[in-house]
Amino acid sequence: MIEQHARVVAVEGDRAKVQTERQSGCSGCSAKSGCGTGVVAQLFPTRSRQLLDLPIGHLHRRPLPGERVVIGIDEGYLYHNTWLIYAAPLAGLLLGALGGDALARAVLEMGTTELGAILGSLLGLSTSFAWMGHRARRNAARVSENVRILRIDPSATAVAIRDLGLHA
Repeated sequence: MIEQHARVVAVEGDRAKVQTERQSGCSGCSAKSGCGTGVVAQLFPTRSRQLLDLPIGHLHRRPLPGERVVIGIDEGYLYHNTWLIYAAPLAGLLLGALGGDALARAVLEMGTTELGAILGSLLGLSTSFAWMGHRARRNAARVSENVRILRIDPSATAVAIRDLGLHA
């Protein structure tokens, strides 16, 4: 399991809506001005993170809104989808270029078929992006099968209690 911290936004029945916490050195480290990643990150607005609706029945207690939890994602699921994100556009680009080249040779009977290869590669690339978008929308409902709340973060709870002045 790959672990990530998240914050509970709401609890409804036996499910909790959680939002992952941004993990970036862009605003947190001492090298803010000299960090290339931080400079690039400032050029683009931060995207809102999607809420995950996850079951909480297996936890020893119900998490409270605002509490930090540790979520886990199945490594096989992550590796499989990462592979698809990189491989599908590359395959679409190459297969489209080969198909466009072959089609230009057959239809146009030209010696040079660069235009056919270029147009075919763009068509293959855009088709692969469309397929990946469709696949992502179809699989979005099944995210809770591969992502789950592992535990309530005890260090965050201890800090919250200490900040309230409830310690001995």
